[in-house]
Amino acid sequence: MIRAVLICLLLAVVAIVAVPMDRASAPATISYHADLAAMTRTAPYRVVAPAGLRSSWSPVDSGVAVGGANGKGTVTWRLGYLTPSGTFAALEETNATAAPFIRRMTNSGTPQPPVQAGDRSWAASENSERGQRSLAVTTPAGVTLVVTGNASWAQLQTLAASLHPQG
Repeated sequence: MIRAVLICLLLAVVAIVAVPMDRASAPATISYHADLAAMTRTAPYRVVAPAGLRSSWSPVDSGVAVGGANGKGTVTWRLGYLTPSGTFAALEETNATAAPFIRRMTNSGTPQPPVQAGDRSWAASENSERGQRSLAVTTPAGVTLVVTGNASWAQLQTLAASLHPQG
């Protein structure tokens, strides 16, 4: 009986040592070019995308939604980045009705003073309970851009300033 217990314990120790433990790792870098191409083909507006970000900005999330939660006829793109400091910053781009979209993407953040990024003045908001900062702008063509995440204000401004029309 004792021998069987010792053998089981020995096998358990070998399994623990031999099988590596799953460790949390940084999100995998992705290619968003297929989503950008889909957006350029599908969106009824001129799509903007980041250009000129340093290689230390790693794209980790991208998705295109047609219709859905934003309503019939809407086209929305989410592009998320792991920033050089390891925080998250995302571009949310849509032709959905601006006010409800901004409210959702910013988690009803508290308004802050406007921020200049690139050639645009952006409305800024912060949701301190979630550690979320956001910049939002709606173009004259009715396209709403939200740059949001737990990244610093400077990093959000960098992402916002990198946005340029595509196609």
